[in-house]
Amino acid sequence: MHVVAVDVADDKLDLAKSLGADVTINATITDPVKEVTDHLGGVHGALVTAVNTQAFAQATGMLRRHGTMSLVGLPPGSFPLPIFDVVLKRLTIRGSIVGTRLDLTESLSLAADGHVATHFEWDRLENINAIFDRMKAGQITGRTVLEI
Repeated sequence: MHVVAVDVADDKLDLAKSLGADVTINATITDPVKEVTDHLGGVHGALVTAVNTQAFAQATGMLRRHGTMSLVGLPPGSFPLPIFDVVLKRLTIRGSIVGTRLDLTESLSLAADGHVATHFEWDRLENINAIFDRMKAGQITGRTVLEI
């Protein structure tokens, strides 16, 4: 597959590019829906991990006919779903908060085969307030693992 990464932070887009994204789009500079539909004709699948309802609407707009959108981010509130587009383009919208045992097996196989690169940092529990400050400021790449 060809991967398009959309974010509002250049450092996150640089990370996506280093991990193999074919196209990166900064949504603060470029309209990702217009960019993707004009130049690629839309995407076959969109995985929305953002906790921002605007990202959900953008992902819906980027889907091509018979496209699938998977929602795993959980922003507060709701987002409007363009029923006309969903029906005419025969889109599939699905959400998941947990995976199945098969999903876990497949994920572990990908990792065992060396297809997964984890990005994390270690920190101590007593630094939790500083960690949350960095997280709110968007300064954490990947995850932070706490030593207890």
